[in-house]
Amino acid sequence: MKKIFLYEPSIASNNVGDQIIVESVKREMNSFIKDTFYIELPTHTPISNRYMYFLGKPDMKIICGSNIIVGKLNSLIHLKQWMLNLFTLHNLKNSIFIGVGSQQYQQKINLYTKLAYKVFFKKNFLHSVRDSYTENALKNIGIKNVINTGCPTMWCLTKSHCMEIPTIKASKVVFTLTDYNKNRERDNYLISVLKSEYKEVYFWPQGYGDFSYLSTLNRIDNIKIVPPHLSDYDHVLSEGDIDFVGTRLHGGIRALQKKVRTLIIGIDNRATELRSDFNLPVLDQYKIRDLSGMLNQQLRTDIHIPVENIGIFLAQFDIIKK
Repeated sequence: MKKIFLYEPSIASNNVGDQIIVESVKREMNSFIKDTFYIELPTHTPISNRYMYFLGKPDMKIICGSNIIVGKLNSLIHLKQWMLNLFTLHNLKNSIFIGVGSQQYQQKINLYTKLAYKVFFKKNFLHSVRDSYTENALKNIGIKNVINTGCPTMWCLTKSHCMEIPTIKASKVVFTLTDYNKNRERDNYLISVLKSEYKEVYFWPQGYGDFSYLSTLNRIDNIKIVPPHLSDYDHVLSEGDIDFVGTRLHGGIRALQKKVRTLIIGIDNRATELRSDFNLPVLDQYKIRDLSGMLNQQLRTDIHIPVENIGIFLAQFDIIKK
């Protein structure tokens, strides 16, 4: 029986969106990993060489998504995406990356990090990235064996799936905010529009600080709070007659997975790149004044999944079954 290390951003995370990513990776990889002995390890917390020695050598290491491609692995600033140092980097040698993305636009990858990535990325394997920006960023530092598959959370959003998503506004809405990207003018306007357009308004705190941020905003009376767990969010989405509108990317993608009419407010490069590459339903935050008009028109979900690239990437894992 093969042993696999799954490095996951969902462990020790303040963001339930990381659970959505990891669940999707496991779903898409299920036919390959279901008969293996896989061990789940965090990407957020420090790696212990002593404990990794205890776990033994795996047959394969898989990095399960997230915006984990950073410019400076040796930065003195705490980077929540990786907790590595010069003495623990070797534990990521010859890993396979699935649906990873850049932390931010225009980040310069320094020499130390370039060398580390060339060690991390398994050389005789194609690696999956979530957008063309990340693909080009890695190719520009000499990592050519990458393929743009989109985020694994989107792989199930096929044409037939999207056709089952309603196009007309529902009577209820669930929305999200982002605690680390506060903009009170934008978010007060968002809440004002939602309370005007819908009979019932729900709020789901995807991140730990989201609820506290909501409490600082206007017109929050009569907003129903969904507990901050994926199962509770899924329950609300599955009740029907509900839309999603909000700034949390994976909260929006989860709604699409559940066939809910969705409009993501794009506040960073992730949503912008996924809209550009795959036609994800994203309204740029600087066009927030268009929100009411968009909600009251037909919104047809037409996401363009790179089916061929996904197939090419997944075909490599047949070696696990041998």
